[in-house]
Amino acid sequence: MIKIIAMIKRRPGLTRDEFREYYEHRHAPLFHRAIPAEVADAIVHYAQNHAVTLGRGTTETAYDCVTEIGFGDRAGLAIWNRWYLGDEGRVLRDDEENFMDKGKRLVLVTEVRDIGVVR
Repeated sequence: MIKIIAMIKRRPGLTRDEFREYYEHRHAPLFHRAIPAEVADAIVHYAQNHAVTLGRGTTETAYDCVTEIGFGDRAGLAIWNRWYLGDEGRVLRDDEENFMDKGKRLVLVTEVRDIGVVR
């Protein structure tokens, strides 16, 4: 699997809860509505991994969410890139301004290697 991993920081002025609420309940549904069938068919995995505070932790996390979008192969990634970076993908890119600090976002394209679980 080829996976885009995006490390996302919330937009200044938003609490972590406001960020999570917007990302989960406004942006993700927009994502599902906006992508054409050809792009949706190329995606095999989509997950938002939101940061949590453990105990009485008061340290601000470097990122608020790590998002994963997985594709079966590089051809699927290419389909996504053509759409997302093109005119039609602007709907998602514009909405990102509502909840994320795009200047702090880090994106890494990876190839997943499942090495199993040590027991």
